[in-house]
Amino acid sequence: MTRHIEELLVFYANGTLEEAERAEVEAALADDANLRAELEALLALRETMQAEVLQTPGELGLARLMRDVEADRAGSATPQPADNVVPIRQMRIWQIAAAVVLTVALAQTVIVYSGSDQSGYELASGEGAAEADFVVGFAADATEARIRALLLDAGVEIVAGPSALGLYELSVLDDVANATAQEVLETAGQDGVIETLEIAAP
Repeated sequence: MTRHIEELLVFYANGTLEEAERAEVEAALADDANLRAELEALLALRETMQAEVLQTPGELGLARLMRDVEADRAGSATPQPADNVVPIRQMRIWQIAAAVVLTVALAQTVIVYSGSDQSGYELASGEGAAEADFVVGFAADATEARIRALLLDAGVEIVAGPSALGLYELSVLDDVANATAQEVLETAGQDGVIETLEIAAP
């Protein structure tokens, strides 16, 4: 149950859940202080990245983020009287911070769906290969249900995101061919579920 809610947490933070699943996440948040802490960390890091001038962050960007996070943790280290308040787990903080920094860096090599050429995609800016198989930006009106159905059809899973630009990093499942996943994602671009798609270099 907790793993399922954690998978929905990024969609909740991004405001793309449907009413029933939003209520499910909110009920879990009310009962689980760890989930609340993870959500707060995710939202705080996204706000930090959105407030920054977009640059290639690299290791210095991650170090700066973690310095700020650790400073916040040190400032709130005094135990609180409420017995349902649990400190943010350090492992989860590193995972969230790394995801934010990595996906913002990957966004500089994004391919924008245009429908104006044979492939349907054109290079927007930047160069270099991403570590993920794909990085996508979902349409603003794409519901969580449609996104989840697309992930299942393509045989991919979200491994990071959303970034400050709303991008998600996808990894192809072991039993799925990259070409098959790419074809499904490209079709989703034509159908309006995906607005941007980055295909990692082999």
